[in-house]
Amino acid sequence: MDEIVFSRESPWFPFVARRDGQLLLRVVGGADAMHDPREFSFPIAEAHLAVISASLTRHLLLYCALTPLANKAGINEPLDQEAAVALLDPILLSADGDVDRVFWKTPWDRRLLLAHGANFRLLKRVQLVEALRNATAHADWSRASKYLGR
Repeated sequence: MDEIVFSRESPWFPFVARRDGQLLLRVVGGADAMHDPREFSFPIAEAHLAVISASLTRHLLLYCALTPLANKAGINEPLDQEAAVALLDPILLSADGDVDRVFWKTPWDRRLLLAHGANFRLLKRVQLVEALRNATAHADWSRASKYLGR
């Protein structure tokens, strides 16, 4: 049985579990054939856990970069674990400016960040770390709709 090591108040946030001594990041995303959410997991290091638990900003950034990977997996494909693991160090362990540069070439979910309180103008300039200075763990999806016109 897995032990939940860290999670935020929302069940949609990626959370950290421990199985047989190994830390795993669990990501909920995509949907199966019955339209139920799928759950993916892949290994992380203690250093990743430390940042995820200490920084809502970095946790949100990782979440918004993992969401397109989970959605791409679709109904029954596996998560591209290599791509997911490749996001860990650049998003969680890099300097702020370097983190922003990661998102110049990585697909990310703008709606998710807006819903969590990101500054719209800074998001448009891909200054994501600064855009999330006042982010909240609670999502307000009407805020994302307001900015994206949906």
